[in-house]
Amino acid sequence: MQNIGIRELQRNPQSVIQQVLESRDEFEITADGRPTGVRLVPDRYEKRRRLSGSDLMEISAMSPLEPGDAAAWRADIENAMDDEVTDPWERT
Repeated sequence: MQNIGIRELQRNPQSVIQQVLESRDEFEITADGRPTGVRLVPDRYEKRRRLSGSDLMEISAMSPLEPGDAAAWRADIENAMDDEVTDPWERT
């Protein structure tokens, strides 16, 4: 874990955030050299997949469910659900 002074964070927040993301390390914020109990922790950052125009056209060309298909889909979901509440620790 690295330390970062509160003044540095105030002066250059963007560069500090960039440093946290690039290093994938935790940074403890300090005030006058003492830990404040506050940390900057990188989240799971994953690059988002960009959709091209042709991808969007392909998605928009998909037809929605037909009424009969939608009814069958709903019936499948309702049949899969169990309305009975049970105690998972109950011994039978």
